[in-house]
Amino acid sequence: MRRSETFVTRRREAIMRLLEGRESAGVGELAERFDVSPLTIRRDLDYLEGRGMVTRQYGRVTIADALGRPSGSRRVLAKKAIAAEAARHVEDGDAIFVNASSTALEMIELIEADDVSVITNNSKVMLLKGPLRQTILLTGGTAVPPRASLTGELAMDVIRRYQAAKCFIGCSGISAEHGLTSNTVPETAVDSLMLEQSREHFLLLDSFKIGKSYTYPIAPAHMADTVITDDGATDEQVDHLYMAGVKNVIVATTSIPEGA
Repeated sequence: MRRSETFVTRRREAIMRLLEGRESAGVGELAERFDVSPLTIRRDLDYLEGRGMVTRQYGRVTIADALGRPSGSRRVLAKKAIAAEAARHVEDGDAIFVNASSTALEMIELIEADDVSVITNNSKVMLLKGPLRQTILLTGGTAVPPRASLTGELAMDVIRRYQAAKCFIGCSGISAEHGLTSNTVPETAVDSLMLEQSREHFLLLDSFKIGKSYTYPIAPAHMADTVITDDGATDEQVDHLYMAGVKNVIVATTSIPEGA
């Protein structure tokens, strides 16, 4: 019995790891990947969804927002550390852009500065626990479930109306050759415009994304004034960021519980 429970736990952990590296997956796809029945996968997803780790919509499963994921995950702890460090760079009176990044979203709750305005295209801002200290402006725009980002001309028109002191964005990867890149095309135009319409640029980036590049370009690497990453970053990765043209790199300390 114990061996069976361990096997199930490992499969569920493997499902989470798979979802962390991609946008979504279908039940049939997961059943084939793990060589089990669709019924078994549905039980796994029931378990994970019940614990706030995944969400299901239109027959597909996607990883839940970082705000609802388990605190023992190394990736989530890294995101929390990055978000906390980013929040410290928001000052009284700032107007800031925040893109659809889950790390940037988590930062909003941690801001302690007063009289801050947040302009964001992340629809999940509505799920943050209130009361919030900030004034929130949600851009509106085109929504493509299950993604939380709002894109298209409506979102762009709203962003063009503002000149923000700072922007805080995440992306899929950064490299010296290709700069900031994304694995989804609709969000790139919004992210690029947020950079153009702000004076200081903060890139919130898990260490595993350093040196990675994806299909859709957002901006050259030198557009990132400051990269905030986690302490999983190696010296080589930090050097890579500076070689790419990043002006400042901050490594946030991640606390890992025993056995995590």
